[in-house]
Amino acid sequence: MNRPETRRRAEVISSAANMTLFLLFAVCCLVMITVAASAYSRINENYGNTFNSTAAVRYITNKIRASEGVEILAENQLLLENSGYSTLIYQQGGVVYERLFAEDDIVVPEGGEELFSAEKLLLQKRNGLVSVTITDEDGGNFNALCRATDGGDGNA
Repeated sequence: MNRPETRRRAEVISSAANMTLFLLFAVCCLVMITVAASAYSRINENYGNTFNSTAAVRYITNKIRASEGVEILAENQLLLENSGYSTLIYQQGGVVYERLFAEDDIVVPEGGEELFSAEKLLLQKRNGLVSVTITDEDGGNFNALCRATDGGDGNA
């Protein structure tokens, strides 16, 4: 027999079960969104660091290939000589800078244009090749070897 009390109790239990299922669904959706946002943030940060460092290495090696002469002044200073001007690429305070100088100007590593962020720039000559190594904020190293137009025989 269907009494009104039993029917009412069944409706209340059914409504409570529906609300509980909806609440469980909403909590699961929020957890999934939080996990996805966290993963995206990590991926985006790692991609940004990798892109910045590899772009810095490629930029410097392209500048070396395009120059007429290459001279390493210090482990983080590269002087590229061209007709009528010189380019100094150097690293200070976690940033790689570039500055142009007229042919007869005194070359000083200050006042350059900011190019890339990098914890360390290491430049070395090895067997006629110039080794360019960039260290990013996470300690990852990105390097390339480049043969200069002058054969890498500039002063080291």
